[in-house]
Parts: sequence; structure tokens; C-alpha cells
Amino acid sequence: MRNRLAIFGFVATAMGGTAAVAQHGRPPAQVVVAPVVARDTSAMIRLVGTVRADRRSVVAAEVEGIVSEWPADEGAALKAGDVICQLDPTVATMWRDEAQRRLDALQARLDELKNGERRETLERLRAAVAEFDAVEQQLRFERDRQQKLFENSQTSAKEQHDAEMEHMAAAQRLAQARFALEQAENGARAEVIAQARAEVEAQRAVVARLSRNVEKTRVVAPFDGYVVQKRSEIGEWVSAGDPVCELVAIDKVRVRADAPESAIRFARPGAPAILVIEALGETRNAEISRLIPMAVENARTFPVEVDVENADGRLLPGMFVWTHVPCGPSGTRMMAPKDALVPSAGSLTVYVIRPGENGAQMAIPTPVRTGIEAGLDVELISDAIHPGDLVVSRANERLMGPSPVVFTPPGGATPKEPAAPEPSQANRDEPSAHSPQGASSGPGNR
Repeated sequence: MRNRLAIFGFVATAMGGTAAVAQHGRPPAQVVVAPVVARDTSAMIRLVGTVRADRRSVVAAEVEGIVSEWPADEGAALKAGDVICQLDPTVATMWRDEAQRRLDALQARLDELKNGERRETLERLRAAVAEFDAVEQQLRFERDRQQKLFENSQTSAKEQHDAEMEHMAAAQRLAQARFALEQAENGARAEVIAQARAEVEAQRAVVARLSRNVEKTRVVAPFDGYVVQKRSEIGEWVSAGDPVCELVAIDKVRVRADAPESAIRFARPGAPAILVIEALGETRNAEISRLIPMAVENARTFPVEVDVENADGRLLPGMFVWTHVPCGPSGTRMMAPKDALVPSAGSLTVYVIRPGENGAQMAIPTPVRTGIEAGLDVELISDAIHPGDLVVSRANERLMGPSPVVFTPPGGATPKEPAAPEPSQANRDEPSAHSPQGASSGPGNR
């Protein structure tokens, strides 16, 4: 009876050892896990977004001329006011100088009108008045004498008439001299001075315009930015308004994506947005800055824009950005990394960490459905998964069915690999089935 019990114990031990080898025949896989998180978030849609410069300008020449210098090459970083290119200023300088000389002449004429006649001129006019006054007195005396002689019949009517006319002429010349003196003493009329002043101001404006043209032969950057394309070269003639280069400002950029019309009532300015920049390996939380209220007719989509600060200049115009914007109401959802999903025969599976035997950790494949996406996370829909569960997010493609794993807990220290279970005392005492002792304890020896 004792021999039968010993044989039964040996067979059970051998079967148990075979099961342990079947269960732990391969070492635990090294994996990375992430927790399932309950998050209050809106249903979001992933859109293709493109980085755009906050400001983009085709810089044009304001004056005509030949390009003589070009210090700013493509890719050059410029500050506002830095020179992009220089036009030959020779002709513009000549025009300005000519206008300045004309202004000087008009200003001198205005000063003359305001200062009045010279002292010498006034003295000459006063002397002329005195001369004409003396002549008028002489001829008046002669007129009176001829009148008395005519009354006494001592002279002819002709002589009396000639004396009268000569006096009248002298009186008129005296009046003219007095008027000329008065006009000279009074100076120019206010209207004449005003007209001269207006001519001076008009010419001063011409000089200012031509001086500005000289300054504008230096084409400068209107804002801080980068030269991205040259439109001209040294030696080329450019007319006023011709483009010389393209300049972009990227200290702040805009990410633009086209949202379907079903989402625009949720994707409003101020709504949350998630930007996934694969080229930089970054995910950024942001807000929708504006909705463009004009649909792209062929696609029935509406552009939405997200402003992003870009002081380090890492985001460049034209870069691709996955843009996640709200497309439905908010709610509590179970979120996990997208990398936890494993496609399997037309369905999706995640490996959930569950405790195994002897303290081992097992990765159990669990079918799931997915909901909304939020950046690098996705909503998991499954009754078998709950917030706080750990799912395998790296190295899950090497797992086949339930598998023992070793992982680093989120935020914790790396656990030691589970040690192989030590054999029990019965196993240590039980001889091996392949040992000579085992062979000698067969049924034939009972």
C-alpha cells in the first residue's frame, strides 16, 4: 500500500512539473504598460492640419530703380527695419535736390513779401511824391494866373485851357506817386502772402515725398521674420510695386485644419484642441482660436485655426500636424494609449495585466472597441476593462495569447523578474523518472 502511494505521488509530481514547464516554458516578456484613465473629454475628430506662418508678406519696392546690393539671402533671419536689398539712389537723390532748390526760391519770395519793400525803395518813392507835389503846385499857380488873364481878356482861351490841363495832369501824377508810396509802406496784401505761403508748403511736400523716395531705395523688413524666397537679384530693374522677396514671421504660427460641417457646432473658438506633431515627437494641448465662416464648397468643410506660440522656431510653415478638435458633447470615457491596440483578425485587442500564479503578472488579451481619439490616446469600450487597469503599450506585438510579463509600473520602480518556483520538499525527495532509482521502482518491484 505504501509503495502504491509513493508511485501515485511520483506520477502527480511529474504531471505537475510538466504543467509548470508548459506554463512557464518561456521567460516573461519585458513590456511597457500604461494605466487606463477615466477622463471627462469631448468626442474629438482627427483632422489633417498644416502649420502656417502667423504673418506672410510679399515685400515690394515702393520706388523704381536698379538693385545694387542684396545683403539678405534666403533663410536669413531679419529684425524689423533690417535691409533686404538696396536700390541705386542716384536718380532719386537728383530729383530731391532739384525740388529742394525750387523750395528755397519759393521760400525766399515769401520772405520778401513778408518783409516788405527795401528802405531805399521807400525813400525813392517819397522823393518822387515830393517832386510831383512841387510840379503840381507850380502848375496850379500857372493855371490860376492864366485864369485871371483870361478874365481880363489879356490871354487867349487856348492858353488858359492848356494851363488847366497841365495842372490836372500834374495832380494825377502826384496822386499816383502817393498811392505807390502808400502801397510800398503797407506791404503785400494778405492774400498774396497766403498764396506764396501755400506754394512753399506744396513744394515742401514735394521735397518730403522725394526725400522719402530716397529712403525707400533701401527695402527693409516690415517685421521680424525670415526671407523664404527672393523675387529679384542684383542688377535687375524693379518698378514701384514689384515684389522683391517673401518674408514670414514664425514667432507665432497657425495650425489650420478643415473640419466637417457636422463638427463646427462643437469646434468653436475657445474649445480644446490637441496637436500631434509627429516630426517633433510632440503633443500639445491648445485651444481653437478661430473658425472661418466660409465653407470649402467641394468638401463642405470649414477651416479652423489654432494659434501656437513658437518662440523657439521649431514649428515651420508647411509642417504636418494631426489636429484633434471636438465633434460631439463631452462625457467620461476610458482612455488609453493608441499603442496599446493590437489588430487581430479584423478586430482590436489590448493586453490587460492580471495577476497570475505564484505572484507572476500575466498579459491577458481582451477584445475592445474604440471610440474617440484625443492626441495619442484613444477611448476603449469594453466591459472587461476598468479605470486603473494596466494595459501593455510597448512590445505587445510579441505577445501571443496569455503571457507572463515583466514591466515597469507607471511612476514606480522596476520590479524584479518573478523567480522560478522552488521545488517542494516532496519534489526534492522524489527521485527523477529518468534516474536509476526511478527505474528500479517500477511495478515489477512491488
